[in-house]
Amino acid sequence: MKKIVFFSSLIIVISISLFLFYNPHIYRKIQFKNEPPKIGLLPFEDFSEKDIEVVKTELAKRYGFDIAILPQFKLPAMAYTTIKKPRYRADSLLNWLETVLPDSLDALIGLTNRDISFTKYQEDRKTIKDPEWMYKDFGIFGLGRVGGTVAVVSSNRLRANVSKEKFHLRLARITSHELGHVLDLRHCPTKECLMNDANESIKTIDQSTGELCEDCKSKIN
Repeated sequence: MKKIVFFSSLIIVISISLFLFYNPHIYRKIQFKNEPPKIGLLPFEDFSEKDIEVVKTELAKRYGFDIAILPQFKLPAMAYTTIKKPRYRADSLLNWLETVLPDSLDALIGLTNRDISFTKYQEDRKTIKDPEWMYKDFGIFGLGRVGGTVAVVSSNRLRANVSKEKFHLRLARITSHELGHVLDLRHCPTKECLMNDANESIKTIDQSTGELCEDCKSKIN
């Protein structure tokens, strides 16, 4: 009987260990240390140096974290998709970023000027939102793993028919929003809050104050 209990327990431990090994984002959360957390910016090919500096300045100002800029990388082929049109899957990019996150950093944000997408589900997280043809590969501004260590932001949908200043404002706000998710912030119902859901419209970003509401601030302080 003791042997049966022992081997059953061993199987459970091994199963949990394997699950966590293949799903590192489940257990690896950003750790706040005595010093400010260090966030890495990983620009993918052809991302403007000026745009990187805009993001670096914004994140340092808003969160008070140390920001490091990593060398440029080529976009990983494993994230490329042609489900609806040529672009890159944001969820696959997050998985890839997890594998290259240096131990010296607390979190990593990928920056690209290519279009990115993901599958948008209904609240049950199993059924694709209607209409399925639209949401099975839905273009987005960015994606952050809630309570995780990685995020990705695309500038592709931010620059059309706007000034350079407004483009940079959008880029800064969206990157701050996605880092907010990494810091375990969910979408906020407060309309003016930086963490308010974009609801599939860039207008939501433009109308935001660009600031975290007091409730969201309290959750990360």
